[in-house]
Amino acid sequence: MHSKNLKAKERAHLARIKSMECGVCGAEGPSDAHHIEQGSHYLCIPLCKPCHQGHNGWHGTKAFWRIRKLDELDVLNATIDKLMNGETPWIKGDW
Repeated sequence: MHSKNLKAKERAHLARIKSMECGVCGAEGPSDAHHIEQGSHYLCIPLCKPCHQGHNGWHGTKAFWRIRKLDELDVLNATIDKLMNGETPWIKGDW
């Protein structure tokens, strides 16, 4: 689904993900919303640029991930936990 076809709730969810700290290194947001499965907007995790697209990030050697012994599902689990326990800012119009 192209970004212009996003539903309001998907757009709000992605905005919350992007407002979070990096799920790998904890760098302060804003973050990229990394899609675990392309087009599945609720399967996103917050990643800083280096942990997402940097040489040692997900789309590189994944060295940062191996050092921290993490995979996408580990970070998704932590992201959902933070979302469900109110550890991220709510955006007007959410849910």
